[in-house]
Amino acid sequence: MNKLTAIIAGGGIGGLACAAALAQRGWAVTVYERQEELRAVGAGIYIWENGLRVLEALGAFDAATKNAFHGTHFEQRDNHGDIIDSAPIAGGNRLLTVPRSQLLAALASVCKKAGVEIVTNAEVTGASSRGELFFAGGGSHQADLAVGVDGVWSKVRESLGLERSHEQTVEGALRTMVSAAAGDFRANDVGKYIECWNGPRRFLVTPVNQEQTYLALTCPDSDRDACVVPVNKRVWSESFPQWTHLIERIGEFPINWGVYSVTRCHAWSAGRTAIVGDAAHAQTPNLGQGGGMAMQNGLAMAVALESVNNRRDIPDALEAWEKGERDIVEHCQRWASLYGEVTYLPDDVRTRTIRGAMSDPWVAGQVFRAANHAPVGTVPPG
Repeated sequence: MNKLTAIIAGGGIGGLACAAALAQRGWAVTVYERQEELRAVGAGIYIWENGLRVLEALGAFDAATKNAFHGTHFEQRDNHGDIIDSAPIAGGNRLLTVPRSQLLAALASVCKKAGVEIVTNAEVTGASSRGELFFAGGGSHQADLAVGVDGVWSKVRESLGLERSHEQTVEGALRTMVSAAAGDFRANDVGKYIECWNGPRRFLVTPVNQEQTYLALTCPDSDRDACVVPVNKRVWSESFPQWTHLIERIGEFPINWGVYSVTRCHAWSAGRTAIVGDAAHAQTPNLGQGGGMAMQNGLAMAVALESVNNRRDIPDALEAWEKGERDIVEHCQRWASLYGEVTYLPDDVRTRTIRGAMSDPWVAGQVFRAANHAPVGTVPPG
């Protein structure tokens, strides 16, 4: 019997996870990436328990998490540097941080092992419901299945008419890495993911390994002094003086500014063409689940298609896949957006709100529901 074929637009984290999962289940898969090479956009990335289970299922865990930072607490601090909340990360709910480039390379490696073909310099400009992708400069390719994992401005989503809404938030982030050095963290800071607040500005500091530390500097896009590139180090040091030594190192690695997108769709597929990741369900990064959701949905799609023997059955399998995944995705989108709203509270009100909310078991359960989720195709926790 001939293999079923799949073509995927986008060689990012979600696209490669989807490609590997399909190829490991016997599909002949080709990934089309518009850049000259596979390249991670961004700096560091949080991988919660649900994402780590997907990496284990794909065989990418060891390479993706080598030398990763495995913190013990997620700590929030107020505008005075005092602790608002310091939540321990339980052993059964792991959180690791790694460079995005390392995660992408690990996924690319399992794709290669599974026989995935990766074509670069191939810009997808549209798609049809017949499992077809169209390319810049003319030409198209058709397969049994086409998947758009082509980001928040997805051409696949647009051409299929799947979008219900695409909201860009007023908040954005400057993301970069700096080199790590001895003495960067005080004794009681070691082993923590630290999020600091001061007015509408936020400073997130996270080691990713022994050599690098990930910084995210967030603010409204109307805060022109704070969101400018190159970074206005004086402005950020005045807001977060305890981290001046790290802020002064900004510039050692590339830095980018961008506001967040939240995308919602009428459906995640049309015929034999589907969308995954930010193309289908982009969210604010407040819960650190953008990559995790993309990977787990790519794996779940492959599982849903595992028993399909011919292309006629693909649309029904895609509908079943979406039905099973939508609830957790939309929950994660909703709570990521809710978390971001505390940015606009006065400092003292924010402190009281976060303390009260995170001490409530129900609220904490909603915030960490996605992280505690056992994705389809993975082994549930023991």
